[in-house]
Amino acid sequence: MEEKTEKTTEPATEEAKTQANNPNSLAAKWGKETIDIGYAVLPSALIRGQARLKIGARELAVLVHLIDHWWHSAEMPYPSKKTIGDRLGVGVKAVQNAMVKLEEAKLIKRNDRYQKNGGRTSNEYDLTMLVERLKEIAADMAKANAEAKEAKKKAVRPNLKRRSPAAAKA
Repeated sequence: MEEKTEKTTEPATEEAKTQANNPNSLAAKWGKETIDIGYAVLPSALIRGQARLKIGARELAVLVHLIDHWWHSAEMPYPSKKTIGDRLGVGVKAVQNAMVKLEEAKLIKRNDRYQKNGGRTSNEYDLTMLVERLKEIAADMAKANAEAKEAKKKAVRPNLKRRSPAAAKA
């Protein structure tokens, strides 16, 4: 009888993590045609930490669309609310309401943008606060994983005693 192994959703090694984010690996998973038009990387801390961020499905969807427009780390995204609304199948007002909730949750900051002639254009959305919050969540998740791993080890071998350095030399 085959032993069932627990399947994890997280790559086990740094090499596996690198491979998981490799466009060739993504093409193998999603199809080259899909990846060729572009892709966005979403940290698992965002998805798994949604409740901790205290945001609903609509706010998460708006964040995903903002992230999809964030192409360079030094240049924050600036899609229009109409573009996001069209993609989500909701009105501009629904997107505005989601943006207000994201600002109140201190996950984004809207910055005005202007055309060269002085006219207003779409806002820029600073995601720096979201990144900082996700770093906190990721650190807590890593700590919980380490504690769970240690607890599992103790449960499997409860009487295992560590040898002191002096005993190891003797």
